[in-house]
Amino acid sequence: MSAGLPLSSYTLAKPTNKLEYLAPLFRDAVAAAIAECNDATNALNAMVYETYRSNELATVYFARGRTVKPPATPVTNAPNNLFSWHGYGLAVDVIHRTKEWNVSAEWFAKVAVIFAKYGCKWGGDWKAKDLPHFQWGKCKPGPSDVARELIRTRGVEAVWEAVGASVPATIPG
Repeated sequence: MSAGLPLSSYTLAKPTNKLEYLAPLFRDAVAAAIAECNDATNALNAMVYETYRSNELATVYFARGRTVKPPATPVTNAPNNLFSWHGYGLAVDVIHRTKEWNVSAEWFAKVAVIFAKYGCKWGGDWKAKDLPHFQWGKCKPGPSDVARELIRTRGVEAVWEAVGASVPATIPG
């Protein structure tokens, strides 16, 4: 399984929904969960709105509700992309394909049940709920200093390996 696109290749201050930016096992889980959300049985019309979050976009989001108004309250507590699993290719935001965020909490809960089958955690289970947010289930709620040091010194693949989201390299026989 390919590691996908290098995260450093995306620096735009706008969301991307490319699954190629995600850790390999998380990417597989997201693809399978979205497929099940949209199958004939579930028909949830779900789509991935955002995968990897560049530092440029994280800075824009952090300003919203602080120095940029509206909104009246902050939209994130992550001052840069290394304080959110989005900055590691280990989180996605999922919304309705046509209604976008204008769906009920129950819709997000149905999506969450499906994502849980594939080993993902839901931001709707947090004290400060983030209904569209899903992340690799082996990750803590937010990246630690250890994760930030790993990405700085050894790269994102080391973080993916540490949280069990990469495919182990095979040694030719």
